[in-house]
Amino acid sequence: MMRKIASLFGCLMATLALGIAQPLVIDFFADTEGNDTIATANDLGIVGVDSTNTRRMKVARGLINPDGDNDYFRVELAQTGTYSFRVDCTFDSVITLYNASGTLIAENDDDEIGNNNRGNRDTSFTNADSGITTSLNAGVYYVRVRSITTAGVLARFRYTLRVFDGSTARDFDPYEVDGTNETFGTATDVGNLADDFTLIEKAFLRYRQNDLDHYRIEIGAGNLTVRTIGATDTIITIYDSAFNPLITNDDDPHDPFNPYTSRVALGNLPAGIYYIRIEGYNYSGGRAGGWYDVLITDYTPVRRLISGRVIFDRANLSLVPFEMEIYQAGTGNLQYQRTFYTNNTGNFNTYTAVMSGTVDIAVRAPTSLTRIVRGVSLNSDVSGLVFNLINGDLNGDNVIDDADLLIVLFNFGANAPEADLNGDGVVDDADLLVVLFNFGAVGDN
Repeated sequence: MMRKIASLFGCLMATLALGIAQPLVIDFFADTEGNDTIATANDLGIVGVDSTNTRRMKVARGLINPDGDNDYFRVELAQTGTYSFRVDCTFDSVITLYNASGTLIAENDDDEIGNNNRGNRDTSFTNADSGITTSLNAGVYYVRVRSITTAGVLARFRYTLRVFDGSTARDFDPYEVDGTNETFGTATDVGNLADDFTLIEKAFLRYRQNDLDHYRIEIGAGNLTVRTIGATDTIITIYDSAFNPLITNDDDPHDPFNPYTSRVALGNLPAGIYYIRIEGYNYSGGRAGGWYDVLITDYTPVRRLISGRVIFDRANLSLVPFEMEIYQAGTGNLQYQRTFYTNNTGNFNTYTAVMSGTVDIAVRAPTSLTRIVRGVSLNSDVSGLVFNLINGDLNGDNVIDDADLLIVLFNFGANAPEADLNGDGVVDDADLLVVLFNFGAVGDN
């Protein structure tokens, strides 16, 4: 299944400038089970100002499941000072802090209103979120997250653990780094949805504030399903291109570990532009906040079809993952990239989300030089493209030279797929001859 992921910072990191001397880096983690004891704790690394003078904060998105589950995390505090450990969750969590020897330092169940040293004061649910803010010496510590109950529906839930230096929550939305997506006019442009599903990951609602996150999408005629995933309480509303609301949802049971997430489904939609608005539920203490994902499915993709043939010296072309990159014509401005496969004779059918303009299309195999077809119009579907790929570039530098020859010689006689140029299962004379025959060839750029 192909997919599109809308993210400004990759899977695990987002960077925010917090002064010139100490930029803030947020490291994202997903808890890995088997972390039920201190000895098997997930290592989150350094919190505070590290050796590169970068301030590091940790965000671990986890799941308490099954009944009685305990999740342990290891952190290393870089400096002596005040640190906060806070659990965002729509259910009743408990957080426990231990020193490096496993000795209990502090434990918290609920937020205490007016007490700035206990609880999670960022969320606005029912003060049932747990948190610890305290002064600690530099060193290694362990954090445990669990439910207040040991069994039943309330004992299993999603949560977000935040660990940061200081006592003030850091609100950071990667989709609002260069502005805001508070309005339709400033909505984050996710663009044409060309793949089978689209994930807008690691989005953020500011704690206790009237934060409205807008996303612009374009789909073909048909259906649309949008849902949120995370540990906060969201509301979804879908609007048409004229900003008319079509459907809204507060709570939906699609996620048994957080029934306060949202889901909407629409059918028989005309092709065109739509807007998704995500907001936090408005509690008496303010709107719900925190990290969330948006999963978009069931829509008709908007695709420009591309077909043609790849000529490549390989035993079975249908097993070769070919990389396609589409650039604005005559520039290095990358507009789209994807992996595609051919049949055994090299014929292929693929697609792009770029629906207009003139582009250069580059294709390469894992061991080939890059070939570019220039000046391709994407104002309509494209057919008849031919990419004649030269085999032998083992180190990916787009030239066949001594470095590639050494890789073949080093692996000679072995079953080493990374050096098996013709795909016959062994590195031998045939692979050596490929490099020698094509020696000195240079790819397009």
